[in-house]
Amino acid sequence: MESSDITTMLKERLCAPLQPCAVRRIVIWHDADGSFEAEFDRFSVFGLGFEEQLERPLEFVKADEGSTFALKRLIYREKPQADFLVYARYQKDLSPHALEDNWLADVELVAEHFQADYASMLVEELGAVDSAVDGIERFTSFFRAAGRKKKFVRLMPHAQTEGDVVLGVLGTLLNATGLSTSQIMKSYLVALLAEENPLAKLAKYGADGPFESYVQSRLGYAGDLQFADEIASHILLSALSCTLPDGALSGLEGRMSLPHGQFCLNVVDDWMHDEAFGDDFYDLCRRVERVCNLEQRFSQITSSDLAESDALPCLNERILVDLMGSLAQGADRVAEALSLAKRRKDLAWYSRVAPYFDALTAAAVAARFFREHAQGFHHATPADVWKAYTSDWYLMDTFYRHFCRACDACLHSTADVPMTIENALDELASWIERVYTNWFLAETNGCWVKACKEQWLDQGYAEGIDRQKHFYDERVVSGAGGAKRSLVIVSDALRYEVAVELAERLERDTKGTAELRSMQSVFPSITEFGMAALLPNHTLSYDWNTGVVSCDGRPTAGTKERELVLQARTPSSRAIQSKDLISTKRALRKQLVGDAGIVYVYHNKIDATGEDYATEHDVFAACDTTVDDLVALVKIAVNDLNISRVVITADHGFIYTREALEERDKVSKADIGAEPVRLGRRYAILNVANVDDHLFIRMNMDSMQGGTYVGLSPRECVRIKKAGPGESYVHGGASMQEMCVPVIQFRNRRGGSKGFVDQQKATLRLLSTGRRVNAMIFRVELFQPEAVGGKVLPAEYELVMTDASGNEVSNVIKAHADMVDADDTARVTRSKFSLKAGRQYGAKETYYLVCRERTTKQMVWKEEYTIDIAFAPTDDFGF
Repeated sequence: MESSDITTMLKERLCAPLQPCAVRRIVIWHDADGSFEAEFDRFSVFGLGFEEQLERPLEFVKADEGSTFALKRLIYREKPQADFLVYARYQKDLSPHALEDNWLADVELVAEHFQADYASMLVEELGAVDSAVDGIERFTSFFRAAGRKKKFVRLMPHAQTEGDVVLGVLGTLLNATGLSTSQIMKSYLVALLAEENPLAKLAKYGADGPFESYVQSRLGYAGDLQFADEIASHILLSALSCTLPDGALSGLEGRMSLPHGQFCLNVVDDWMHDEAFGDDFYDLCRRVERVCNLEQRFSQITSSDLAESDALPCLNERILVDLMGSLAQGADRVAEALSLAKRRKDLAWYSRVAPYFDALTAAAVAARFFREHAQGFHHATPADVWKAYTSDWYLMDTFYRHFCRACDACLHSTADVPMTIENALDELASWIERVYTNWFLAETNGCWVKACKEQWLDQGYAEGIDRQKHFYDERVVSGAGGAKRSLVIVSDALRYEVAVELAERLERDTKGTAELRSMQSVFPSITEFGMAALLPNHTLSYDWNTGVVSCDGRPTAGTKERELVLQARTPSSRAIQSKDLISTKRALRKQLVGDAGIVYVYHNKIDATGEDYATEHDVFAACDTTVDDLVALVKIAVNDLNISRVVITADHGFIYTREALEERDKVSKADIGAEPVRLGRRYAILNVANVDDHLFIRMNMDSMQGGTYVGLSPRECVRIKKAGPGESYVHGGASMQEMCVPVIQFRNRRGGSKGFVDQQKATLRLLSTGRRVNAMIFRVELFQPEAVGGKVLPAEYELVMTDASGNEVSNVIKAHADMVDADDTARVTRSKFSLKAGRQYGAKETYYLVCRERTTKQMVWKEEYTIDIAFAPTDDFGF
């Protein structure tokens, strides 16, 4: 150390103001190893160079062994007014034992103390306290580099103890982002995975021994620190021991430490929520699973016993394989599957297999529907069948669509799931296909045909159900309800069950209200006939030569022709394509619509996708896109066109089945027995009266002018063989999926107006009544008071236990408020918390369970708790 540095330090000390009530200054310069004795001797001869700035004379003396009594007499008797700089060749120690038999004991207690050794000087530079000097002395070589000192101060700005210094050194050498056990161990493992040698780096500065002691005391690991797999195995298995049933890890005792399980669980929880460590930790978990053969081990444990464990990805996979396989075999595990899927959604690794859980959930609700309707479908009148379909039966169409969408997402997932999951999903998909096609479509439409066939034969429609032919008069004009302008969106092939989701989205995403009703389409349920029926008409006619359908003699094949039909009834009408309205700049949209009182907007995504052989299997994805598009169109109508009333409907629905049909599900053109005028996969139009219709449903088409027509539709979901697009997506027939056309009446509501209901997020409340925690792992019950739906929106929260200062003392858990069950008891969930180990919990201190919004972190509520657990810190660095 340079003399100038020491002089500067002494100047700061000797020129500083005296403490209150002090009349002079006595400074004892401790230098146990005598490193600065020559400097002191020089100062005592030549002075410090700033004596003129001192208020009193300064005496330089040494506290030599055997002369301490004389020195004491000098200080107190001979020069009681002088300042003293006393050089002492012994370590500063103010403990009672060290001061025993020391003539300068009273001087030591009242004097100021100065050390010029490197470690003591670093104490101030590092912002530490004197009690940390031993730790600094231990790592003097480490602190030689300015860069390392800077990193150390950032990590440990106020070292209080030798242990603090060790933590700071370890964190700095390992490039840790913090000094928690999880951060230090993460950095160490990352270095090992990168094929570095972090232990050698620690050894270079003498930190390897403290690190080994730290790992052993904190995590209970005493194995080789050169192998990442062994370290990770120990931590993960020890953590799992806290959440798995007793005996689940039998035989692996040598790879874990039960007493350190809670601390390891805290570490693993931190890792699972550390996005920067995500991929590395995932790879480590996979390696541990292979090394310990955990997939096989967990296959012997019930899914319910695995429900609360989430340390390893294979836990999700084991649950999925088990439940998928059981459902595919017909086991009644619906409630368990739905419960576990909901629970796993809030746990780790879920996002990697989310589409597989979506498929499981869709299959489970389909299985529940199957069991609830095991007695079949029995209604006698068309109106009763229609009501059953629009209130209940349509759900099976939704479940099938959701399952197929989930399977598509699984197919495109990049997650490295084991083949066992793929096999289980394939088995489940085959079961779903059989249930949907062979049972649901066959039996529900068998009921529908039985109820309607006589009326279809007599008049071509079913009584007691609104008809598409009357849409314009009954829904567009009569249903205006005082609205001066109406926008009608016709979405080609918008199926009823998709419209249910659309209505829910409109309720959720806008300030308006959406009322869903339905009507039966004309036959055949194809675009040409359906689009014409939605226009104002007294008569519909069909030209068998051109295939054109006309309203009151006016053709309806294109947008411009349909606009002319509208204007013939209401001159201030417009017909436009949705793509033109969406793509037009906002300022020009009003010009596109003008002052039209009725605007028809035509949207075609579902039908265009399904009727293309190359994309027919993307039709359910097109349904999702359509919902997005139609919500956007409604918002354009309200915000840009100032139209508050929107009607959304379709020309027809469709049938879609994913797996290839068997030959028994097809009929040939020859089976018709006559040459059809028009032929599709689900319909035939003939102009002869005498046909063999034993394989078909016969439809009276006398109301269709332009010739004598007879309509035929295959039963159930049978297809007619013909050249052209694929056979998975079809329409034109008489099934409910094809003929049930939705009608959504949307009205925008302004704040404060009649009927306005504001949106609100679903909430969570604490249901548990106990407010005392007496175990490191504890559970609470949460209740969602409002079912999601309408203006009640789903929400995500996170919960954590904190102390009175707001410091988190538990893991942070996710909690979804997205349940739609009408039954209150079904909207109760249990959440598991794990207190952080390595700290004391005072029974007289106040703690809080805090609920906050997940994205904004805004606190929603907090409940006061008492924690009655003593957990002593386990820091031990081996010295």
